Amino acid sequence: MSLQSETDITRNQILARLPDEERERLRPYFEIVSLSHGDHVIVPDVPIRDVHFPLNCLLSLVTLMSDGACVESGIIGREGMSGIPVILDATQTTMPTFTQIPGEAVRIKAEIFKAEYVRRGALHMLMNRYMHTVVVIGSQTAACNALHQAEARFCRWLLMSADGIGSEELNITHEFLGVMLGVRRATVSEIAAKFQSEGIIAYKRGRLQILSRERLERSVCECYAKTRAEYTRLFA
Repeated sequence: MSLQSETDITRNQILARLPDEERERLRPYFEIVSLSHGDHVIVPDVPIRDVHFPLNCLLSLVTLMSDGACVESGIIGREGMSGIPVILDATQTTMPTFTQIPGEAVRIKAEIFKAEYVRRGALHMLMNRYMHTVVVIGSQTAACNALHQAEARFCRWLLMSADGIGSEELNITHEFLGVMLGVRRATVSEIAAKFQSEGIIAYKRGRLQILSRERLERSVCECYAKTRAEYTRLFA
């Protein structure tokens, strides 16, 4: 879908922080795309052709093992973008990135994005800061997966995902969430049932709604607050 002038691309927080001049210079190269659950935006060991800025979808970065097992190592929502290897001269990566929650994103060709980055304007500064937050979130996620209980990690994932799409309603199955958290589907079902009985969430047919963010934040581990604080420090 071609990008129309009235399209609110500033729903993405990186694009929103670009000066008007830089954003308008790139606008002719932007394209709005609809991403479905499971769509790959980065395929392992294949040159990255496009960069995606989520508007209301959620992307997952996963670590994939040789036996097919995988675990989520990070998520990308409206606060970020996919395709960091493009500006690091890595061209490709071993880590797949695919759509976890469907929605729209702004797509731009990798070579055009890289050319704008090397101009060393506002985009250069924003991307350097964003890359730092990706490292922080990845490190915190690894520590969280190793040290914290599944219930706290479940809360962290819900809160980060809701922030990422700008909505308290998420389309996600217990099975898929179990894969992302590295736990059994039954474990996710038990946690979801507990939170639903307490009126914190509502879940039906793959649609999960956060009813009480305040109570969810009281159950989450320290990792959520730490990563949000670092993002706010750099992008407030």
